[in-house]
Amino acid sequence: MKILLSLISLLFLPSTCLFASELNADNAQKFLHDSGLSELIDSLPQTLEQQLNLPRLMAVNTIPRDSAQQAVDVALSQVGGQQLALSYLTSKPVAQALSGAVDFLASPLGQRIVAEERAAATPGAQLEMQAYAMQMATTPPANARINLIQELMLAQNADQVILKLMQGTFYSVLDITRSLNPDLAKGLKIEMDKAWSKMKPVLSEQFSQFMLMGVQYSYRHISDEDLKTYIQFLNTPSGKAYWHTGLDIIDLYLKRFVVVFVEQLANKS
Repeated sequence: MKILLSLISLLFLPSTCLFASELNADNAQKFLHDSGLSELIDSLPQTLEQQLNLPRLMAVNTIPRDSAQQAVDVALSQVGGQQLALSYLTSKPVAQALSGAVDFLASPLGQRIVAEERAAATPGAQLEMQAYAMQMATTPPANARINLIQELMLAQNADQVILKLMQGTFYSVLDITRSLNPDLAKGLKIEMDKAWSKMKPVLSEQFSQFMLMGVQYSYRHISDEDLKTYIQFLNTPSGKAYWHTGLDIIDLYLKRFVVVFVEQLANKS
């Protein structure tokens, strides 16, 4: 639960960055740092190690514990999340799609939102956020504000980034099995699809509750009219491209983890 809260808080970090017509390494690195994606990437090894169902992976593929754990350790140490992200940002034509984000975040409203997001992402803000949630429970905001906050949550899609990470980690067992024992993968997929269909609604509800608290707290000093303007931006192609970048980077990281894990087992055999 602690790492979940940490991951969610990272998604509220400010996203100001400088883009040229093409992203070079320096600008891409600045984007990762200022957007909070750098911290999210650094948290991926710990998240994957904690969430990967290693016992099931060993049982399905008949892998000795020592070999499986060593493969996990090697894969986590060799998969360079930051470098994967930099390669992605500098090779994929994302700069043009994100150019509108630069203009918005350079505006007075954008700067205010950046400041509020940064303040809400500090360690001390976690306790303040919990106190704020208790206050909201006794004196809830007006319905119009609640509806606006929920609309903002939908536009930010931060819960989708977390769900992508949880789903990708869950299905890593299947992806590895497809490489090691293709004949077993079809039956395993059916089982895992059923399990995920039950897990996803529960996780979505949990994330929704955390996100509601986080959004209410992070933007408590932003007026309704300014939030509407922010939501309009997030619904533009440039705004959508920003949050989708997180999904792509997570996907790249998990796929690379699977490749290195399988290669490590092959080297042991």
